[in-house]
Amino acid sequence: MADIKGVCSEFLPDLDEDIFDYIVGILEDVDFGASEDTEETAEMIAGLLSSADYCATEEDASELTKKLLVRLSNGNSMDDGGAQRPSSDVPLKTIKALKIQDTINILDDPLEEQSKKSSAIKVLKEGDEAISKKAQRLASRRGGNSATTVKKKNNKPTVLELAEKEIAEVEQELQDARVAAVKERTRLGAYRGSLDATMFTLPNPGGGMPLLEDAACRFEWGKRYGLIGRNGVGKSTLLRAMAARRVGDVPSNVIVHYVSQEVLLTPAQRQKTPGECVVDADIERSLLMEEKVILEQLASVGELDADGSKRHGDVLARLEEIGADAAPRRAKELLDNLGFSAELQARSLSQLSGGWRVRTMLAAAIFAKPDLLLLDEPTNHLSILAVMWLARELATSETWKRRIVVLVSHDRHFMDEVCTDCLHVSGAARKLTQSRGNYSLWARRRKDEQILFQKEQAKRQEEIDRLREYAGHGFKYGGSSSQINKMSMKTKQADKLELIQNEHAKELAALQEDIELPLKISSGGEIDGFVVQLKDVGFGYPGATPARLFRHCEFGITSKSRIVLLGENGNGKTTLVKLMTGQLEPSEGQIVLDSHARFALVNQHHADQIDLTMTPLQFLRSKFPGDGGYEHMQTLRGHLSSCGVTSGSSNNATGVSKVFDLQNTPASALSGGQRSRVALAAVSFARPHVLVLDEPTNNLDLESVAALAECVQKFEGAVVCVSHDQFFVQSVANEAWVVSGGAVTQVESFDSYRAAQLKILIKGKYKGM
Repeated sequence: MADIKGVCSEFLPDLDEDIFDYIVGILEDVDFGASEDTEETAEMIAGLLSSADYCATEEDASELTKKLLVRLSNGNSMDDGGAQRPSSDVPLKTIKALKIQDTINILDDPLEEQSKKSSAIKVLKEGDEAISKKAQRLASRRGGNSATTVKKKNNKPTVLELAEKEIAEVEQELQDARVAAVKERTRLGAYRGSLDATMFTLPNPGGGMPLLEDAACRFEWGKRYGLIGRNGVGKSTLLRAMAARRVGDVPSNVIVHYVSQEVLLTPAQRQKTPGECVVDADIERSLLMEEKVILEQLASVGELDADGSKRHGDVLARLEEIGADAAPRRAKELLDNLGFSAELQARSLSQLSGGWRVRTMLAAAIFAKPDLLLLDEPTNHLSILAVMWLARELATSETWKRRIVVLVSHDRHFMDEVCTDCLHVSGAARKLTQSRGNYSLWARRRKDEQILFQKEQAKRQEEIDRLREYAGHGFKYGGSSSQINKMSMKTKQADKLELIQNEHAKELAALQEDIELPLKISSGGEIDGFVVQLKDVGFGYPGATPARLFRHCEFGITSKSRIVLLGENGNGKTTLVKLMTGQLEPSEGQIVLDSHARFALVNQHHADQIDLTMTPLQFLRSKFPGDGGYEHMQTLRGHLSSCGVTSGSSNNATGVSKVFDLQNTPASALSGGQRSRVALAAVSFARPHVLVLDEPTNNLDLESVAALAECVQKFEGAVVCVSHDQFFVQSVANEAWVVSGGAVTQVESFDSYRAAQLKILIKGKYKGM
């Protein structure tokens, strides 16, 4: 057998050690004689190299992977036929970026059960969302016990494969429902009444108490609804239930289109280009085109009767009415606006990363113009320019003024621009509350309610204390009967008020569930002069086209700098970050880093570094063992508390008396936001001088994004940020650099840059960047 590690070292020099080890581990289990296995492996490795920015483009990553596999296949062809493959009964090598998609959360409990039995699946559950479904299936096979084959024990499918199968079945059901709705719409006409959901219960996919009880809502045409609430309360679950028509009475002629956070492609879709996939989303056009072909075939053999001829005419008239011939052109314009280059549009979906596949499905949903459009975190894989275009499309297009949009997003600016109404999902009260206005208006009302409720609670408590004091103020040894009766009456009044107070305490807890504890990122203090200097820097990946991502990049970063890097995905923003932090060497020019400066990276996967078997305190101690003494442990506890990871020993700032002991709770039982706080605590304990933020908001809810923005504002050091979240960028950045067209150019500010791009959007000239 070829020396896999040696060949990988030859083809993948200077690749990140964790990713290198993971790729070697995957290749050790590949059956090079099985074409399907080899294709899955090629797709997986190319995706890893692309997401790690090891290659300039996805095409380069695919080409490099192909050469690697050809070399290994040739080496394997000379193997002794009786040679035994290495055992796959070994722990799956981890990379920091491996995570099974949120779309399979519908199998949450079985996944947890399986994770106890297989460390491989556990690793998969806690890693990078960017990996493809087939990659996960390949990785899951490494968790088996067979030493010579990838055949699963007892031929039973893995949990991951069951999840994929169920997702595929659901997707097919949704597609079948869309086709049926188009046919019913042709027969019955368009439905323009409101969509009412009355008194429904939303089950918890993971078991336990329902997410919502006795919920009700109404959707009206022309309105755009934002689903808001903390992570884990059931927003995505509610969207999926709506897509499956399990919420409310959705008429059969209402077309529903749902875009999830992750995409599972059918074999047919994988072979199509983005443009072809978008055009296919117009189901009426597809059905008419199919019917047109059948009718013309009948006509060509002389078997088309009078009714058939009339129908043929009707089909042609309808195709012309809906602009069928112009569909490819309109699809291209839509993809242009979502940031697709001509090169990306020419690829098949199998050659695109997960982020571009999600963009394709988003474009398809918009192109389809459904009656009810459901979007789950549509901005996650978009650049700021694409987010701006999408917001303007949904908020101002005549198309969506005659339809219904329901969406979930962590981008406050996007929610404010798009939403006309809000639906708040309360995890504490298991209630769904509908209100008019965008997110900011809802947040102001919510804050006013919290203040008013707290005042009422405080006033009621004062009255209870006054009544209690009067009732027991000195008549213990006698008094007139009228005085004793009066004391008894005051006692009863106090008891009654206490019952009201206790009942309202539950309502107060529900009101305060959206309050986020402050975050803190400790810094090493300011350093005089430049902490980073780029002098005439150029960079390009070997063998890539173009030869350089950018040239003549020259600027400096001081402790006062607050920089945001802007530009379309793939232009080199993350590459520039790696150059600044010393992870990459420039192809030309010089980068000077202050020898005393410490760097900290916070990205969208920063919470994935946590060992779920540990408590936050144990995790921080494993990272910073110190002398193990009492003083060091107290320091760790205090640092966790300052980051909002409470010890349960004191009240928090909101005035709620019950504070959970998060420091001693296993990480597996913490929410995504709480894990994020633990990860930030670990990052800031080293007291960095430069904070690098690469899409840090993707897995946070709106309140957590605001808390992160506030703590970054207070960070006493340099900040370099890559983010599509306009609220976050506006909150933390005072300099803006655009990475585009082979150059890195400073603009006046993010607001001026945004205003300039908005003018282009208004003129209708934006075609991606």
